[in-house]
Amino acid sequence: MSSITSGFTKTLLGVFFIATLAACTSTGHQIGHNVTVCCPGKYASYQAYRVETQNIPEFLSDYVIDEFDAAFQEKGIVRNDRLNDIVVKLSYQHVNLNAEQEDVDPFDRRTGEGFTLRYIATITVEMLEDDDVVWAGQIHRIHNVTPGEYMHEDNARPEFRNAFRELLASYPNL
Repeated sequence: MSSITSGFTKTLLGVFFIATLAACTSTGHQIGHNVTVCCPGKYASYQAYRVETQNIPEFLSDYVIDEFDAAFQEKGIVRNDRLNDIVVKLSYQHVNLNAEQEDVDPFDRRTGEGFTLRYIATITVEMLEDDDVVWAGQIHRIHNVTPGEYMHEDNARPEFRNAFRELLASYPNL
């Protein structure tokens, strides 16, 4: 009897594992995140922050900042670009996932090139106090872009906000 139960348990665990794996590899609008530096800061003393950006494409910049601001301010900290305790640096990079397309800029494509560009886009968030990183993380997403496609801002805004919320979940509330 225990071998039947053991076999059923293994089968059930296998089905659960495959379902979990399938959910994790879906190609929906999901944006992944990971914290890279946590907890050396004096978080309770931080009341205000300012934002600096680096290499964020112009068409993304305003609403990436807006969605980060909204998610971070939910933690009880306010943005003040003049008087602040920490600097939040948002930077962008992408890596083409096809070696033959290594030099192709995903934001400067002609519509007739005839290939799908596959790349991972990453926005890094670094919080600095006196030039020391006190908290950091990244949001990232794999993109498959065909000629003529463009970014749909209305769809991207809530995805960015949710990704920033999830990323900042480990950051303490004030």
